Amino acid sequence: MLTLNAVTHLTKIFNKCLSSLHFPDAWKRAHVLMFPKPNQNHKLPDSYRPISLLSNIGKLYEKLLLNRIKVHCEDNRIIPYEQFGFKEKHSCTHQLLRVTNTIIHGFNVKHYTGGVFLDVRKAFDRMWHHGLIAKMITAKFPDYLISIIHSFLTNRTFQVRVNQILSNVGVIQAGTPQGSSLIPTLYNIYNSDFPSNQTIMNCLFADDTAILTQGSNIKFIINSLQAQLLEIEKWCTQWRVAISTEKTKAILFRKGHSNKSMKQLTLFDEQLTWEPQVKYLGLILDNKLTFRQHTKYNSDKFWNKVHLIIPLIGRRSCLSLRNKVLLFKQVLRPILTNAAQIWRLTAKSHRKEMQILQSKILRIMTNAPWFVRNEVIHNDLQIENIETHIKDLSRKFFNNIVDHSNPLISNQVDFAHNP
Repeated sequence: MLTLNAVTHLTKIFNKCLSSLHFPDAWKRAHVLMFPKPNQNHKLPDSYRPISLLSNIGKLYEKLLLNRIKVHCEDNRIIPYEQFGFKEKHSCTHQLLRVTNTIIHGFNVKHYTGGVFLDVRKAFDRMWHHGLIAKMITAKFPDYLISIIHSFLTNRTFQVRVNQILSNVGVIQAGTPQGSSLIPTLYNIYNSDFPSNQTIMNCLFADDTAILTQGSNIKFIINSLQAQLLEIEKWCTQWRVAISTEKTKAILFRKGHSNKSMKQLTLFDEQLTWEPQVKYLGLILDNKLTFRQHTKYNSDKFWNKVHLIIPLIGRRSCLSLRNKVLLFKQVLRPILTNAAQIWRLTAKSHRKEMQILQSKILRIMTNAPWFVRNEVIHNDLQIENIETHIKDLSRKFFNNIVDHSNPLISNQVDFAHNP
C-alpha cells in the first residue's frame, strides 16, 4: 500500500497531466516480451506471442481517464446496447443467449434465420487513431479528454526484451497499446457507429461481429443480408477496418432445410460460402441448432487439457485429493460447461456424454477400484453430477438477467425451447 505522502505526490502529478492535456512519453514506452507459440516454426516472427509491459504509474493514470470516459459514454449512451464486449455485467453467454433465442424463435414460427459471422482482421492492431479522435469529437467528449487521448496514442515506443537485453527503440505507427486498460472502451467507441437497420440484428462482442435477419422467404433473407453487407463495406472502407472474407461465414438456420443451390452473398467482391455450422464466441452453432458438434468440440478440448495436467491430478500425483478436486472444479469442469446455459437444451445423449467424461476423470483422480460406483465417488468428493451443476448455473444466470440494465438482455428471460 502506498503511503499518504506517495499518494499526495501522485495526485499532484496526475492533476498536472490533466491540466496540461498530456500523457507523458515515459509512460508510453512498452517493454515487449516474446513468448513462442506451441507447435510453430520459431524462426518466423508470427510464431511468437508478444506481451507488452507498461508503466504502473501510467496504468493508474489510465484508470483515472477511463472512469471519466465511461461516465460520458453512459450519460450519452455512446456505446450501443448491441455491444456486449468489455462492459460490466455483460458476457459472451449473454450475447449467445440473444443469438440462439432469435434462431429458436424462428424455428417455432417456421421462419428462416440467416446470419453472417464476420472476421475482423487485427481489429485492435489496425485501429485508426485519427478516426477514433474524429468519433470522440462527434460524440462530444470533453475537449480535455480528446486532447489527452490524442497524446496517449501518439509517440508511443517499444523495446523488445530478450533475457536482460533490450532492442533499439521502435515507434508504434498504428494500432493500440497492448495491456492498456483504456483500449477496450476506446475500441467500443470506435465501433459504436457500426451500420444498423430495422431488418438486421447486430450481435457485437468487441470485434466478434454477427448480423442476423429473419423471415419466411429465403430471397428476403439473402437480399437483407446482402444490403447490410454493402453498408458494412462502406463503413469499413471509411474507417479503415479490414474484414477477412476467407474467414467470414454465412449460414441459414432452418429445421430440415438444405443450404444447397442458394444465391451466394458477396463481401468486397468475394463470395461467402454457406456453411452448415459456424463458431461464434466459442460456441459451435449448426444450422439445426442441435449442438452436436459443440459437444464433440468440448469433449476434445476437455481431454487436451486433461493431458496437460494429468501429472497433477493422475494416480501418481503427490497432490492431495482436495487440491485435485480444486483443479477439476477450476480448470476442467468449466470446459465441459462452457455456455451450458445455452446448450443445456441439447439432446439428453449429449449431456450424458459430458457426465461420462466427468465420471472418468473423477475415477482417475481418486484411483477408485472398478467396483466403486460413480455415485459414491461423486458423494464422497461432494461434486454434483453434470446435469445438476448445469441446472444450478442456468438458474443463477437467468435470475441475474431479470433486472439487467440492458433491455436486450432482460428481454431474454423467457428462453425459447428448441422444438
